[in-house]
Amino acid sequence: MSPQPPAANNTTKTSGPALYHNVQTYIKELEISEGQLSSVLKNVYENNQREEFMKRLDDRVKQYDVEIEKLCSKNYQDFVKTFNDLLSVREDTSILKNQLVENNEKIQALGKSLITKVDQLVLENRKQNNILLSVETLNRYMPVFNIYRQLKNQMKEKKNYYQALKLLEELENNYLPMVKNYRFAQSIHHSLPLIKHDIINETFSDLKDFLETLRVEAVICGKIANQQMAHKLKIDKKYYLMESELEKIEDDSDLKKLPFDVVDFSPLYKNLHMNQVLGHKANFSDYYRNQRKKQLQLAMNSNSNMEMNESKTERDLLDAYKLYLHNITGFFVIEDQILSSTEGLVDERYMDELFSKALPRLKSIIRKIMEECSNAKLMLKLKIVVVLFCLTIEEVQFPTIQLSDLLREIREKYYSMLLDKSSEKINLILTEDNYTCMEIDSQEAYNLLMEFFPLDSKETKGEHSDEFFRRLPYSGCVPKIFLEIKEFVNNCVKFSEGLNSSQTELDDMIRKPTNRLITERLSENIRQLINRVSLTQLVQIVVNTIYLEKSIDLLEKHLLSVIKANSSKQSGKLQGISVFKDLRSEAETQIYELLNRKIDQLIDLDSFNWNMTEAQGQASEYMKLLLNFLKSNLDSFSHLPVRLINYFIFLI
Repeated sequence: MSPQPPAANNTTKTSGPALYHNVQTYIKELEISEGQLSSVLKNVYENNQREEFMKRLDDRVKQYDVEIEKLCSKNYQDFVKTFNDLLSVREDTSILKNQLVENNEKIQALGKSLITKVDQLVLENRKQNNILLSVETLNRYMPVFNIYRQLKNQMKEKKNYYQALKLLEELENNYLPMVKNYRFAQSIHHSLPLIKHDIINETFSDLKDFLETLRVEAVICGKIANQQMAHKLKIDKKYYLMESELEKIEDDSDLKKLPFDVVDFSPLYKNLHMNQVLGHKANFSDYYRNQRKKQLQLAMNSNSNMEMNESKTERDLLDAYKLYLHNITGFFVIEDQILSSTEGLVDERYMDELFSKALPRLKSIIRKIMEECSNAKLMLKLKIVVVLFCLTIEEVQFPTIQLSDLLREIREKYYSMLLDKSSEKINLILTEDNYTCMEIDSQEAYNLLMEFFPLDSKETKGEHSDEFFRRLPYSGCVPKIFLEIKEFVNNCVKFSEGLNSSQTELDDMIRKPTNRLITERLSENIRQLINRVSLTQLVQIVVNTIYLEKSIDLLEKHLLSVIKANSSKQSGKLQGISVFKDLRSEAETQIYELLNRKIDQLIDLDSFNWNMTEAQGQASEYMKLLLNFLKSNLDSFSHLPVRLINYFIFLI
């Protein structure tokens, strides 16, 4: 068993202690090397320590044998006892094994049941988790269903589509994007176009109702606008109120609010906003404009009450006329408010188009009414109503220059009517006058005359100081004619007010008809009178023309005062002075002819005795008549200028 020693070599043997130590080291390495012998054996043979290593190894083995024997001897009894105990429990172990098998089978059966229960529990937990997730999801998206439900209710009730649109907009923009991956969201999304279409249809339906409201409220709106303008310009309420309303107390509350406050614009604003949100603003605007154009066309048509005929009273005509212009005024006041309070519904171009279409029709109706009118007072009232309309329309930035030009055209007819009317009054005054000096027997009457006709005259006072008496050189027709001409001037000024005329134009348009009244109508009436009155009346006419001539300065001052003009800027003078001089000259000639004719007639009354030898001592009868005639007429010359008196005496 022992390996053969290798061949002898020149290696020197290690001495005693060192050799023992090295071998012990090798053995220890062998014990702990866990079977790795090659390195140990290699070192043993290389160091030529084989014998010593084998010896020490045998000793070591013997040492371990002794230790094992001691250990076995010590534990053998325990081992035997334990083995006996093990044999004793063998039977119990068999019983335990059977019990374990039985219990295992029971546990397996119970395990399968438990697995089934666990599977069911897992399934139920999964269901519960799904339910909780569903509840959580539903709670998270419940606002979507609530808003959609509210939206459907609003559409079903057909009450507040503006609120429905707000809900739709909120649903579409804020909530549907959150649930866009769910099928119910797609279903809701597909239903929204139908809802939008229904809303659009309802907005147009509401717009129709609103337009009908505008048509009705336009008259009230226009009336308030005209009322406010009339109060601003201090125009009488009879030019904007109906005749039936004049007896009532005027409601001043209308003066404190805007004309369009009577109209509730909220339906229009809401419907406009809804169509803007829905992308149909252009269609909405086009429909609104077209309908308003149609309404304006209907409003521009005159009604039967505005036609001049015998069955219509002045009150009926004025009421119809005011109602017509109230309606048009209200229409444009409302449109102006809509222009300023909305964006894109109407614009300046649309407004200009409306007014440019309405203006020709309006001019035609006004011209027709004015041309058919034969009453100067009624024409003046109609003119004031038109001027009030023009001034009110100008407040909303619509040009009315064409209407002013039309009134200037109609003005000539009005002046012609005034001339005819004043001419008739003057002719009546001249016809009814007694052509004797005015006699006034009270201070009040005299003061009243001086107030209206403040003309200096050579008046004759009463003989007694305690009684009031005045004899004026002119007859009663002079102050009456003066007042009639003043009234004519005032009426001319009334028609010229509000026509946007310059001061020069106003002065000229008042002077021309006044000059026509004096130079054409008054002069012709006096001229006709001169040819048919008596000599005494002719003398009074001469005196009257003197004072009528003097009254021209008073008329000039009055004219300047009513047109508020400066005398330095007047376009001309009244032409009455030369006219009255010519009339006076004609009257003087007529007096001369009448005197000569009367003298000739008196002389021809008696036949002369050409063979008389001596005078009879008394005047002839015809001479007495002639002297009486001359005396009575010469007395009437006392109020004539000295020049004329001397002239007539010289002619006689």
